[in-house]
Amino acid sequence: MAGVAVGSVVLGEGTPKVLVPLTGASLAEVAAQASAAAEGGADIIEWRVDLFGDHAPAAVVVALRAIADAAGAVPLLVTFRTAAEGGSAITPDAYEALYGAVIDSGLAGAVDVELAFDEASGDAVIDAAQDAGLAVIGSFHDFAATPTASELVSRCEAMWRRGCDVAKVAVMPTSPDDVLTLLAASRALAVLRPGRPVLAISMGPLGVVTRLAGGVFGSCATFAMVGKASAPGQVPIDELRPVLRLIDAGLAPRGP
Repeated sequence: MAGVAVGSVVLGEGTPKVLVPLTGASLAEVAAQASAAAEGGADIIEWRVDLFGDHAPAAVVVALRAIADAAGAVPLLVTFRTAAEGGSAITPDAYEALYGAVIDSGLAGAVDVELAFDEASGDAVIDAAQDAGLAVIGSFHDFAATPTASELVSRCEAMWRRGCDVAKVAVMPTSPDDVLTLLAASRALAVLRPGRPVLAISMGPLGVVTRLAGGVFGSCATFAMVGKASAPGQVPIDELRPVLRLIDAGLAPRGP
């Protein structure tokens, strides 16, 4: 499987990578969270800028620099989750300006672009990120339901057509069948598009199994928390790591 590099970490190769979100509203909070995430063993640190107290591009870059210093060698994914998908309100112009400042700073390894947000500003961010050598994670979230497997596949295909390197879908199950739907979509994409990393999550208590064993069905990464969760169902990283190792050992080829 071809992988996508986020700094020194490759999504789509080996054991699913663990992303830890930063949810603080102040510079001191996010810097402390970044230090804890790095010490806790995060493969990638995701900064949820929408949860930060100041969305002005200059303030975002100052905070990003503090986060990068605290994170050390751990690469950074920068995400602005919009109001429609569980985050904060932002205009297309402000969205493009904020991400432009992040990309120009040279401090991030990847950015998140929502599939459903303003297409023109999203495409501008994708182009700028790729020109700068950053990975782009396209994303779709549904906090109320789980679309059909074919709809999830279609959304991922749409992200790749727009130029995203990784397709992320995070949906809410209302039954165990919904969890199976998410896993079926992930597996189908892994078979149909083996060179295209997918990050597939079923949220909430029902979906915890996808955070633990999603890699079996093709998901390239999972999210864990150090402190406060950024989405329903995230588990502490110190509880997640042993499970990933156990599953990885179970999947390893055995001798005669």
